[in-house]
Amino acid sequence: MGGVAGVPADGFDEAEETLTAVLAEETVELAAEGHRLALLRLVLRSRGTVITLVALVLFAVFSLTTSTFLTSDNLFNILRNISFIGIVATGMTFLLVAGEIDLSVGSVFGFLTVVMGVLVARLGISPWPALLLVIALGALVGLVNGLISTRLAIPSFVVTLAGFTAYRSAALLVSGPQPSAVEGAGLFYQVTGGDIGAGLPWLVVWMAVVMLIGGVILATTKFGYHVYATGGSLEAARNSGIDTRRVKLICFMLTSGLCGLVAALIFGYLHGAAPTTGTGFEFRVIGAVIVGGVALTGGRGSVYGSLMGAVIIGMITNGLVQLGYSQYYGDVATGVLIMLAGALDLYTRFTAARSLHYLEG
Repeated sequence: MGGVAGVPADGFDEAEETLTAVLAEETVELAAEGHRLALLRLVLRSRGTVITLVALVLFAVFSLTTSTFLTSDNLFNILRNISFIGIVATGMTFLLVAGEIDLSVGSVFGFLTVVMGVLVARLGISPWPALLLVIALGALVGLVNGLISTRLAIPSFVVTLAGFTAYRSAALLVSGPQPSAVEGAGLFYQVTGGDIGAGLPWLVVWMAVVMLIGGVILATTKFGYHVYATGGSLEAARNSGIDTRRVKLICFMLTSGLCGLVAALIFGYLHGAAPTTGTGFEFRVIGAVIVGGVALTGGRGSVYGSLMGAVIIGMITNGLVQLGYSQYYGDVATGVLIMLAGALDLYTRFTAARSLHYLEG
């Protein structure tokens, strides 16, 4: 028979050829989607390696293009500046992985620095107890932020944006017209503003200890698993019996408590406190965490990645100054880098989700 129901045979042949071409095209698209998904998985898994390579490339570029970047004084200065960022970035990593954010860390840092100055310079309290007090006060600030956000269901972006203004103003009110200053002698000032030997700052040790402990907790402990689960899927974490509000509360307290630690450290380093301390600090901390690969939507990231993000931002800012550019160019470059890192994160997640949906379909 030449056809069915009056349809000529060449009509069937044409339809079959069209269907075969469509199926072949979809097979190619499925294969391409599968390869793309595999590539994305590789990129996501090796994010730490990629960030490390970027840091090494930047180090090589600035070392070869300037005569002062590779000097010991300059390198130690970079490490000193990175230390403050890295310490608070540890807490911010926990917070962002849990699906929250704190925009007030710069203002809280400045406020607690002023409080440290008042306690030591004006009230005559020993710096060691004062250090513990400002850490406790910082944790209390985080507790308040966390309670408002988790209990009243107000987004942390809104809560901490309000704190961004409030604590900066509080710093000015507590400080008064004159900044606090001390002579600064003794063990506290040595282990905060001094160096271990050969010019290596003690601040690097503080950062290493904090980031090492934070990295181990996030990567290997039950609490770290709860942080990832909370940020990865809040509903699934709750159904698994995880107290997600408690997890977020601890992350808020950790972040602000570390602001108290860096407030005490910078007071020991500068032997004084000014209410303008920490201006723009939140930009660098959040930038380091985002550049370091922490997902904007939560559920993914590492303390090591945040360290590399802080190193990259520190080198860009310092390297451009060594090349003769204003620090403002460094801020512009950092802003562009943060935008690119955020865009890359969103793109990889969108493409991975699309590929999975395509393959499952």
